[in-house]
Amino acid sequence: MLGKRIEKYWGGRAGSYNEHVQKEMACGKKQAWESLLVKYAGTGDNLRVLDVGTGPGFFAILLAGLNYSVTAVDKCEEMLEQARQNAAAAGKTIQFLQAEAHAVALPDESFDLIVSRNVTWLLPNPLEAYQEWRRLLKPAGKVLVFDANWHLYLSEPELQLEHDKYLKLAMKKGYKQNASPEQRQENEAIARKLPLTYQKRPAWDQQAFRQCDFQQVEVQENISLLVHDEIEQLLYTPTPMFAICASK
Repeated sequence: MLGKRIEKYWGGRAGSYNEHVQKEMACGKKQAWESLLVKYAGTGDNLRVLDVGTGPGFFAILLAGLNYSVTAVDKCEEMLEQARQNAAAAGKTIQFLQAEAHAVALPDESFDLIVSRNVTWLLPNPLEAYQEWRRLLKPAGKVLVFDANWHLYLSEPELQLEHDKYLKLAMKKGYKQNASPEQRQENEAIARKLPLTYQKRPAWDQQAFRQCDFQQVEVQENISLLVHDEIEQLLYTPTPMFAICASK
């Protein structure tokens, strides 16, 4: 089953991914992400936020630091364990829950804001997830998605050439891949089975949010200059990160 395969893969990556997140916490990226969150979410005590696909808890900790009331979910227990440890070390109170992105066992209209980073591309049923997130939002609540066309190159030969070119350039500048060859092979094998590997985004997301009856959809097509370092900007030239804010 694809879902179990995805969970097993990311469970095996929990440690190395946590190392990546720790580096983000310790550099200017933390402030850059905080600025983006405030830009879209605003400020205010007791704002109830759900972090979907929290991984090691990077966004959950940032959101708690902004005085939001944070619940964080992830499918992978190994990731949640890393997140719990990181939240405790940061002194943040966060409610963690193991759950699928499209099936969160919480009441309707529970949250003012739902946030995800690098999650939607990995979902076997992304439209169902967006429908679920709308259910969980209070009236006028917002969904904030940060993502990219991470594996579109697998379905577009010209993009594959660009991907390979910029990977080589980044490696010459010092970029080191934090996944083993076997893990990279498995990641691509999983991606080939996922629907968004074959869709151009954020255009797909705009249509999907409207299909789910969100009232307003705002897109920022390239946030890489804001949140990536010099080597990452080079590496991700063919697939810059985007931001989408959809209002219920």
